[in-house]
Amino acid sequence: MLTLRGAGIISTCLEGILYGYSILLFTLTMWILVRNRNRRRLNYGMLAASCALLILSTAEMGVNIARVYQGFLTVGPGLPGGPEQYFADVSQPTFVTKSALYCLQTLILDGVVIMRTYVVWQSVYVVILPIIGYCGLLAATIGSNTALATASTHAGDIFATETGRWITAVYSLTLGTNLSSTLLLAYRIWQVTRESAKYRSGSTGPLTPVLRAIIESGAIYSMAITAGLVTFLVQSNGVYIVLDILSPIISIVFNMIIVRIGLASDRRIVRAGPTTVTQLSSFAAAVPADARARRRGTFDTSYELKDITVDITQFLETTSGFAQDDDPESTNLHTESHKSVPLGNPSVSAAGSHPSDDTAV
Repeated sequence: MLTLRGAGIISTCLEGILYGYSILLFTLTMWILVRNRNRRRLNYGMLAASCALLILSTAEMGVNIARVYQGFLTVGPGLPGGPEQYFADVSQPTFVTKSALYCLQTLILDGVVIMRTYVVWQSVYVVILPIIGYCGLLAATIGSNTALATASTHAGDIFATETGRWITAVYSLTLGTNLSSTLLLAYRIWQVTRESAKYRSGSTGPLTPVLRAIIESGAIYSMAITAGLVTFLVQSNGVYIVLDILSPIISIVFNMIIVRIGLASDRRIVRAGPTTVTQLSSFAAAVPADARARRRGTFDTSYELKDITVDITQFLETTSGFAQDDDPESTNLHTESHKSVPLGNPSVSAAGSHPSDDTAV
């Protein structure tokens, strides 16, 4: 059976390994966000979130090192139960502190995912369920840390009802909130990719790297949270290990999305944007007006979606943390992004095509 002393050592070692990997991704994230600032706007929101997650993860790493030091060298040996009693006491200031640090990281990550989902969908009704879950998560984090700090008779049992119900609520709500937001975000990107497939020649869409990064990052975080929830429900000491490694995992999955999309944008997305607009403009010019009218009759009932190129630009701005400087073409695209256009009309993606045509935006 895994003892609390063993869990403390294993969790600190694993957290240190993952923390080193999170430092690497943070460095790459900073490079991606601040490079070519003469051509790209710096997204201070993403920059602040990434720095905040690293600071909180570093602080939790320091707290866990202090816990190992106190548990084995200073405080623990003087207790009747030895180090085992020290690591079991959830009312210890170090345990409450690291719990609060983890909760702050969870709130930042889930808030960013909800924001990304809203920006891509541009509808508050779509994200109403994740927002409700986020509000519940905020309340659960406050309740769990309060229960840990005020634990007295049950301080040596983290699975006691007084603390267990709050911790279960935190795990459940963060899993539901993050998973629902990630699925909505991935579905929207997949929808845009599928609808744009009829207008491109390649088999792989420009948003495919974005979709993969979102799904993989969400899967990593969801599996980690599920592992923590399961180990807690079965009252296993392995929950202490999962709780400690979740801190660097949060920073990793956040920065991994920015790094993967940022690197892929230079190779595919940014290059594919102008090509797509040119191809659609040429296609629209080649189709006679009466043929476009017949197409409108066929596709009037189709699902309305914003311009594909605009969706790519907006998603890069909010997810990758950067965007190209505004120029006349991009200004026109952003102005038109507030209009919903039928995907059945091939000419709608051409920003400057035939304003006299009723098919033009």
